Amino acid sequence: MKAFTRCVLLLMIALVVLPAAEVRGVIKAPSSLELFVKDGTQIVQVKVTKFDPDKNRMVFEVEQDIKGKLEQRSLPVTWKVDPDSKWEGIRALPKLLKCFGPDQHAILFINDAGGFWHNKGNTRKNPIAFGFLNGSWFCMESTKQDDGKLLWILAQGEPYLRTTFKGTTAELNKVLVDHLAGKGRLPKPVKSEPGFGPEYQPKKK
Repeated sequence: MKAFTRCVLLLMIALVVLPAAEVRGVIKAPSSLELFVKDGTQIVQVKVTKFDPDKNRMVFEVEQDIKGKLEQRSLPVTWKVDPDSKWEGIRALPKLLKCFGPDQHAILFINDAGGFWHNKGNTRKNPIAFGFLNGSWFCMESTKQDDGKLLWILAQGEPYLRTTFKGTTAELNKVLVDHLAGKGRLPKPVKSEPGFGPEYQPKKK
């Protein structure tokens, strides 16, 4: 059995028995982009190099370090779909996953200490991340594998964070790069209905 597949199977077992206290509700309060930039120990742009929804897994490859430098350049991601979950963010995963596809680009805000402003005092043992892909926000948690590398869990969608930013990945990239270079300000939260960005459309040959 391949190492990645074995890790995915082990993680699926872990997800089943994940204590309720470890599950987070979605963020509904308006949250400024400044909070993500401030708490992110690394901010990176990644590319979806593998996407296999039938096996609940994909792979992000880091293609640009925007803030800090992420040591692990290949990020395997898995998830568990539970449409009957009592948690709104978990129920939203099927709709969120329609926004993903091969060669899509996303921005990840990663906190090495396992905590952003919203969960101060209840941080995780491993890094967590918020991601943005063309108007869709999501949250990821991680678990450490035997080789010390991280396997990421697509924990839930964050439909209310569209008030933080709802443009394209390229637009967010420019905003972040300009701001961190001292050439621009971060935008304030805007009014927006909760939801996600456009669904993935395969490129026409």
